[in-house]
Amino acid sequence: MISVVDERKALLAEWLDQDTPFAGGSLEVASADASFRRYFRIHENGQNFVVMDAPPDLEDSGPFVKVAEWMKSKDIQVPEIFAKDLEKGFMVLSDFGDFHFQDALENQDRDYLYDLAIEEIGNMQCNLLDAQNKLPEFDQSWQNKELDIFREWCLPHLSVEEYQKSTEALIKRVDLIPKAFMHRDFHCRNLLLCSEKKLGIIDFQGAMFGPVTYDLVSLLRDCYVDNAPAWVDQKVGAFQQKLQAAGLTYASVSEDEFLRWFDLAGLQRHLKCVGIFHRLKIRDNKPEYLKDVPRVLRYCIEVLDRHSDLKDLNQLVSQASILD
Repeated sequence: MISVVDERKALLAEWLDQDTPFAGGSLEVASADASFRRYFRIHENGQNFVVMDAPPDLEDSGPFVKVAEWMKSKDIQVPEIFAKDLEKGFMVLSDFGDFHFQDALENQDRDYLYDLAIEEIGNMQCNLLDAQNKLPEFDQSWQNKELDIFREWCLPHLSVEEYQKSTEALIKRVDLIPKAFMHRDFHCRNLLLCSEKKLGIIDFQGAMFGPVTYDLVSLLRDCYVDNAPAWVDQKVGAFQQKLQAAGLTYASVSEDEFLRWFDLAGLQRHLKCVGIFHRLKIRDNKPEYLKDVPRVLRYCIEVLDRHSDLKDLNQLVSQASILD
């Protein structure tokens, strides 16, 4: 019997041969991610291209195309789309290579690499100024939906009503943070080092109009990389200064307030991530993400311990069922 995955690959090869200029190339597996998307690589006329397979009944590729074209028009380094069929869920993209930010951190100047990435967050916020009109808003309802992932997979014994009473204060505080373009998954595995001075940005299809500190905390308190807390604080301050120099008025608050925004946006994100990692293990049979849960949970606990006004949520997180 042909598996569903192999059937998709056969359909993809047929599409490339019949409907695109990329006929005849062999498909090599490039990567897969935590969603249902897969990526292949093809070689054509001395160039490599990435082919995306996103089953349309499981993944809507429309937002990817819309956001990619917008970001590209503002000189943000995202893949160019050379061919697409959204009904089939296939796309041919420019190839940024295999040198992920996470790999580069192991043998190159960490400070320099992080400064490059932080610069990109600033570029996105400064150049994608129409985010409020082009993207869905990261509002209280959306936050609530994301945080419920943590309840469902880590606190299954808890009622929705009881849980929402404990998360209400966090949701309201995050919603008060000024909003701008938000990649929403800006971490070491979604950045590629294309050259010494250029990062390629991928996996941006979930972009929203959301908290100005969200992408920064995704990067500096990365689910997959450890960074020293004092160093993180220093980078947060440097980022705030960059926004101030660019004339973005929302950055004119005190350093303490900006750090509070950083903490709170990260707490919301990291609780969601702990829930997703458990869901990947329990529902999707992808246990490899569990090894990162202790790091992400540590971020949550450190922030909760610093913010006494979130004591109800702190008590609740301590009751969570965390898998080994």
